[in-house]
Amino acid sequence: MSVWGEAIRALLKERAMTRLELARRAGVSRSTVLHLLRGGHSSTDTLERVARALEVDIVELFSAPPDLGLRRDRLVGALLRELSESIALAVREDVEARRRRELTRHRGDRRLPFDGEGIKG
Repeated sequence: MSVWGEAIRALLKERAMTRLELARRAGVSRSTVLHLLRGGHSSTDTLERVARALEVDIVELFSAPPDLGLRRDRLVGALLRELSESIALAVREDVEARRRRELTRHRGDRRLPFDGEGIKG
């Protein structure tokens, strides 16, 4: 498969666009789109029309990685997981700090059930 075939496939997926829709927007036949997706050669004019229909510069058809959308999705997912873990850790630390402050504040006011008494070894 050609570089542009992989790029077009990735861009179609990223935009949730069908091959038929691309053909209509580019003003080319469905068979031309299939030919490009399979790595077939085409004129610069056809590639420019396809690039315009995909709303990208023609250069992106020669350089876009085939899994552009998937890489971005994985990166966003990883960042969200990391952020979620950081927030969860910060919340746990905050809750523990509040509990310690509450215990310290109330220790003088009343006896706590776990202040060392009643524990038998």
